[in-house]
Amino acid sequence: MLSKLAVLLLVTCESLADIPPLYRSRPYDVGAFDRWPHQLYHSSNAIGPILNVHDESAQCYNESIYTVVPYWGKQVNIPGVMLLDTKGYLAWHTTGYVTADIQNFRGENYIVSLSEDSSYYALINSRYEEVYQIRSGNGWQLDAHELTLSPSGTALLVINGVFPVNETAFEAPPEIEFILDAGFQEIDIQTGEVLFEWRASDHYSFEEYYHFQPGDGKSEKTAPDFFHVNSIEKDNLGNYLISCRMMSSVAYVDGRTGAVIWKLGGKANMFKDLSGGAATDFNGQHHARFHENGQIISIFDNGNCPGRPVTGPTRGLTVVLDTEKMTVQLQHEYISPNSVLTDNSGSMQILDSGNVVLGFGPNANWAEYASNGSLLCNVHLGPETFFNSGEIRTYRISKSPWVGHPQNRPEIAVDDGRVYVSWNGATEVSTWSLHGTDVESVGGESVFLGRFPKDGFETEISVPANPAGQYLFVSALDRAGQVLGSTSSVKWPSKPRQGIVYQG
Repeated sequence: MLSKLAVLLLVTCESLADIPPLYRSRPYDVGAFDRWPHQLYHSSNAIGPILNVHDESAQCYNESIYTVVPYWGKQVNIPGVMLLDTKGYLAWHTTGYVTADIQNFRGENYIVSLSEDSSYYALINSRYEEVYQIRSGNGWQLDAHELTLSPSGTALLVINGVFPVNETAFEAPPEIEFILDAGFQEIDIQTGEVLFEWRASDHYSFEEYYHFQPGDGKSEKTAPDFFHVNSIEKDNLGNYLISCRMMSSVAYVDGRTGAVIWKLGGKANMFKDLSGGAATDFNGQHHARFHENGQIISIFDNGNCPGRPVTGPTRGLTVVLDTEKMTVQLQHEYISPNSVLTDNSGSMQILDSGNVVLGFGPNANWAEYASNGSLLCNVHLGPETFFNSGEIRTYRISKSPWVGHPQNRPEIAVDDGRVYVSWNGATEVSTWSLHGTDVESVGGESVFLGRFPKDGFETEISVPANPAGQYLFVSALDRAGQVLGSTSSVKWPSKPRQGIVYQG
């Protein structure tokens, strides 16, 4: 299998049928199957991954749950987003976006994605249409780190901008004339109106800063990044939880006044750590989230950020807060299975099942854990040799329920006596029904030639000898046998085209 796959990946430029995930492949992880292992298809222009699974468990698998994988990097020609099914096969692929997750707005799930030029966030519905475009206001730049949809149906955006120090409340050393400020805005999705705005320079001091970033602050182009807000969430009380990476600090902000109610971690930490520092010594963290009505916070702890000693390896953690006694205690840790240091980006998600998903940013890798911290699944999206090199990277990886109803029809291709069929984004296809007809248009009289189960993104169908009709088409059926859509018809060649079809 491995030698065949190596030849397939390194020698041929032919379109490929589905290649299943590999298992603990050492050649994969040293780059023998390319620095960006991916696959092409006969019937679609979509690009799919080739994964290397290091650990697996049935507890990670759920047919209604899809893994959201935005990707880009030095080896990636065009950034894109993939939805992968529970077996690791492609379900949907698109280009033009660099981040993605699935969130709910007014009772409907949307794929929330940042445009490739970082000018707006798109809300993409189940028909894969951009329904909303959300931008920052008041002259601030939209920041690539996050858009979160709030319980009240608004959008929370991270923002940044370069400002003269004397136009802020921040007391920087006198030699610094400009700073890169950061904060967040709450936006009305329908109108684009800024409903609330908060900036870090009003609430953090220079003494809380840990991390050196290049830039002397003498000009706008060299303004140092003191705050680096990278996550924002609004709770049911109307207050906000934010993460300031360069301060190694998570803060709780009053939703009416903007005042900081408390800070967790960092030099201005306000909590007594009952775990001997394990709950508050996070370093360059990302993706802070509330759970259980604010009693628990999850944090992706990079453990590694320029300017501060390494405290890694990278981990996810949950901590228990007591805001009356002002104490905090480590609940669970989720240590990187490869002992990687994620020096930027990354994500932590607690699923409804209680499982925890960590995405390791510039390390093309994600892992899933049981709630107690034991490792369940560990998946490589790219070779481990090139982790943290920028060859292929993600920002966050998440898992969510999704039902896709693409507006285009299924796609069909014929090659060497076989039919290939796929439907980019369709999640409810169970089987494919092959038909022969004498008319070029689909919908007239046809002869049923067989049903074939869908497995993976693209299904290969062997056509019976001497099929009825000059044309073939394929219909997509759901589990109840209802037709969801049909391909166009293709003329069946009287003589099969000569060539080799490679299969994983």
